[in-house]
Amino acid sequence: MAEKLEWDGITRGLHWGLTLCITFQLFSGLLISTPGTLVYFHLHEYVGLAAAAVILVHWMWSFTHQDLGLLFPWHSAGFARVRDEFTGMLRGRLPMAGPQIGLSSFIHGLGLLAITVMGFTGVLLFMVIPASDGGMASSAYPVAITSLSLIHRYMSYMVWIYWLGHVGFALLHQLRGGGVFGAIFLGRPERNPEVAKSNRA
Repeated sequence: MAEKLEWDGITRGLHWGLTLCITFQLFSGLLISTPGTLVYFHLHEYVGLAAAAVILVHWMWSFTHQDLGLLFPWHSAGFARVRDEFTGMLRGRLPMAGPQIGLSSFIHGLGLLAITVMGFTGVLLFMVIPASDGGMASSAYPVAITSLSLIHRYMSYMVWIYWLGHVGFALLHQLRGGGVFGAIFLGRPERNPEVAKSNRA
């Protein structure tokens, strides 16, 4: 197992896009239900469309770059790795980070699924909301708006859980010397402290 791992430039660019868009969407979503905040609603719509575009490009890149096996380790060896890292985490050992098969990548895959559903329902909402209210529909579709809004809201709870967990574990890795922020945002090599420790032993 490598002591140092690096992210490719496109993946880092996509991570920048998702970080900015999803973070903005989560926090702006807390404001749009408050009366007199129509400007936040419009910003939420248009940044949401940008987020949906980034998510689509992420799927296309993962498919063409053959990264889906990292995000969704469906083979037996991948499942075993995820299981072992999960049990290790229960014993206080952080799972390995970086572009490799394991619990961290699998959680990233689940997070990508969650933001995909949220982005897809957001785009559909934009299509059925009347133009007079900031959407693109010529007339109102109240049943569709209500159903899609519920799915969109419930998925936002899942994305909040993912966002908090993702940031929390990234901070833990950073504090343990992993250098995850410099790796994913600036292209520096990411260290695996556990591997480095075993190599020094």
